[in-house]
Amino acid sequence: MRYPKKTYPKAFSVLFGILAAAFILFLIWLGVQPAEPSKLSQTEDSQSDFASVSDPAASRQESNDEISQSDAVLEPPSDDKSLDTFVDWVIWYAEQEPRFPVKEDGSTVYGELFSDPYAQWCTEFLMYCFQKAEDRLGTSYLDSVYPWYPSSYSCGLWFKAYYHYFDVGTYIPARGDMILFDTYGIGYPDHIALVVEVADSAEGDPVITTIEGNILTDPVPQIRSRQLSCTDSTIFGYGSIRSANYAYDGPIKYYSEADAPQESGAESADGWEEADLWWDPEEDEEIFAEEKGKRKFR
Repeated sequence: MRYPKKTYPKAFSVLFGILAAAFILFLIWLGVQPAEPSKLSQTEDSQSDFASVSDPAASRQESNDEISQSDAVLEPPSDDKSLDTFVDWVIWYAEQEPRFPVKEDGSTVYGELFSDPYAQWCTEFLMYCFQKAEDRLGTSYLDSVYPWYPSSYSCGLWFKAYYHYFDVGTYIPARGDMILFDTYGIGYPDHIALVVEVADSAEGDPVITTIEGNILTDPVPQIRSRQLSCTDSTIFGYGSIRSANYAYDGPIKYYSEADAPQESGAESADGWEEADLWWDPEEDEEIFAEEKGKRKFR
């Protein structure tokens, strides 16, 4: 017995064809979709992190390039020989220096200025900028308004000797002044910075903006600005370039009991002023006068 052949309604066949075509189009659409943004971002971040770890020199160069492009500052408008113009140029030169200036061998151009390329360079960095401004303007503010020494300790004694030193809490600094820091409470300066700006805070306590290099608490030696209260606990004192302090009655040739050398012959810090100096300013003047003749830039 022969059974009749089964047939399907024509409408069902058409519907099935439409569904199959839609499924094929869906598969094609999935194939051309880009990767998810979140996954792509994670991949790029991972590659960037890996590059920064595997090639720190490239990362440092990239950071320096970013600083030079994003923080570009117009040159000071004047080349007159006034002290204010000199300070403007010093700060301008300081801000143009690379953020990470230490070379791969650990040396800096700032240390080279004093024939010690591997020295701690916070003071040498500022001396470098002073000299560049002096060479540009043809002024004589070094050794007269500013010291020419490779250490914060000696710079502070220079300001003391000319009665331009102020203890912290007795003076509000101004643009161009130098800040002496006692970072670890040892009793005398171990770091130095230049004042860029002083502004009042909401609390009324003046806030200093600095430019400085090789800050002792930075994990990586660098040049940067920071903002501090003028009575910050790490500040030891100030070297003023405009204000004299003839009322200062503290020691002139040292800072505290901590740095009054016993080999000077003094029985105590109080009697050390009259004792033989372990730090001879005249001898230092002769040494650095010789260096001064070598410090022109190419």
